[in-house]
Amino acid sequence: MGEQRFIFGGAATVPSAVRASTAFWIASTFTSWAVPGILTLVRIGTHRAEWGWLELLGVAFGAPFAALQVWAAFRLLRGAHWARIVLTLVAVFYVSSAVNNHWSVLPMVSLILAVAGSVLMWQPAINAFFQPQKELPASDQQARR
Repeated sequence: MGEQRFIFGGAATVPSAVRASTAFWIASTFTSWAVPGILTLVRIGTHRAEWGWLELLGVAFGAPFAALQVWAAFRLLRGAHWARIVLTLVAVFYVSSAVNNHWSVLPMVSLILAVAGSVLMWQPAINAFFQPQKELPASDQQARR
């Protein structure tokens, strides 16, 4: 009947902690990039922003970073170890963002979601999921047939 699928299209063999981590990272991206970007565009559209062009550049340059974060989060579902490292660095960035924004609400929410995603993806119980899969030697592949 084929492979069973769950949330985010991952295989049934993906640990639930990795699925939850992916969900936290996507929510973190939404609160750190999408919501501020939408608010900035609304302020620019209503002429309430003093530095509208500068904020617009921030949204434009932030979009590729948000896309990278979402892509890395989805790569977690495939067991990509590099994605854990990249997302951990993003979490460190969120700490500095929260501090620089005087611990305001939106950066704090992003930070909490990123920390939750980081803790889940680095649990010792799921480290085996992120280990590279060894290819079977040709002789073993023929023996399985």
